[in-house]
Amino acid sequence: MSISTNSLTNHEKAILIGALKSKYGINVLLESLNIAKSSYFYHKKVLHKADKYKNVRKTIERIFKESGMSYRYRRIYAVLKREGIQISEKVIRRIMRKDLLVIPTVRKRKYNSYRGEISPAVANVIHRDFHANKPNKKNVNRYY
Repeated sequence: MSISTNSLTNHEKAILIGALKSKYGINVLLESLNIAKSSYFYHKKVLHKADKYKNVRKTIERIFKESGMSYRYRRIYAVLKREGIQISEKVIRRIMRKDLLVIPTVRKRKYNSYRGEISPAVANVIHRDFHANKPNKKNVNRYY
């Protein structure tokens, strides 16, 4: 099994470099993972930071579960605003995406009126021989 480095985020690449830097040099890892040195050190610093939305994260999850998993970010934003918590809608969307707070939906099937064969198939009278010597010799009437 192989992992494509193109699908990894810079944050994930920084974690990977942190795990492998004792075995390989940082410059070799940066080059092989195609990440800038400044990006690596930025994400390394961010890894050790505390989550500044820790309390809001719990509140958003509580509101989402109390709503029966039916509120999206706009309604959660309105509830948070009523509770006196000032936070942007983009941050709420990001938190919901990271915490996998997604409304379960059932996909509706597209309407299709076809119900299968309704009438029996018509007898194959000409056996796919459509050539006629004279006009109007092989007319096929749709209605018998």
